[in-house]
Amino acid sequence: MPKINIAFTILFFLFSGAIKAQTENKVNNTETSSADKGSVSFNTNKADCINLPFGYSDLSKRISVDSVLAAVQDKNQLKKINALQFEKVITKDLILLPEEYDVFLPFSKNVNEKYDRIAIASDFLCHGEYSLYFMAVYNTVRYAEPFIEKMYLLSTKNQKLIDMKRIYLHHEGEMGFANYTLFNIDKNYIISLQDYEFSESPFALKPLQKYQILPSGKFARYYDKNGFYKDNEEQGMVKNHCKEGKWIESKSNGSVDIQKHPDFTDPYTYLEAEYKNGLPTGNWKFYKLLQQYNEETGKPIFKTRKKGQLIYTEMYKNGVLEKQEFH
Repeated sequence: MPKINIAFTILFFLFSGAIKAQTENKVNNTETSSADKGSVSFNTNKADCINLPFGYSDLSKRISVDSVLAAVQDKNQLKKINALQFEKVITKDLILLPEEYDVFLPFSKNVNEKYDRIAIASDFLCHGEYSLYFMAVYNTVRYAEPFIEKMYLLSTKNQKLIDMKRIYLHHEGEMGFANYTLFNIDKNYIISLQDYEFSESPFALKPLQKYQILPSGKFARYYDKNGFYKDNEEQGMVKNHCKEGKWIESKSNGSVDIQKHPDFTDPYTYLEAEYKNGLPTGNWKFYKLLQQYNEETGKPIFKTRKKGQLIYTEMYKNGVLEKQEFH
């Protein structure tokens, strides 16, 4: 069977005043915050800025089960992460932000209602006029000792949220299944992310992805080479290491209500997107993705992919989603 993407909400915190957070290419339905609900003040002491590089080194070389497990179980690396001093615990007067995972979860969409610890680290990254903070979401549900299950990097300016990106995942499912995301941030603030999945397959890794911090403070994909780029998931032009112009991509349907929109019979859509300086712009068109699957492995046969009927459109301006319309 093809893998099913499950979208669920992660709890996020309130700032004084109304804010909007936009994750890459997705609608974020935020509630308006108010000063009486509280706010988060970030540490601004430059003495607590982290020296780079930071994270898991040699991610591109970790392509075997043994090398991945060695990294995941590295106690010294876990100590470094925990040494970020996640001491500022956030309460549950929170904004909801949708997020996608290629993860089979053993609990409901409201899983985060069970979490009782989300914390911001005192140590942070200094990047010009921006400060980048680490936020940890602890798993306190099924295990005797709480551990960091997810970690985010938050881009802020003058104590206000600009953008956020999940950079770490340690999810342990049932029957020994597990999903991990490991990260590395180099001296040039390029963020490398590598996803690993332990399942019946029994082991799979996705292509390593890199992200950069744009002059606007937002996170965007980073590509080593400029010019035309193509892989099994996307193709388009790269300029100044960013996506530029028209792109063809296959995107997950995880955030779409299948009951309301039964045309989404495949876990992915065929997307015609447009970017300017690495950020979404213009009219995005999401079509039904038609493709065949390998009968033995259940994995898609990429060369069979083609565009079906138009399902919905999204309109972006300056990287912000302004309108979504189903057809």
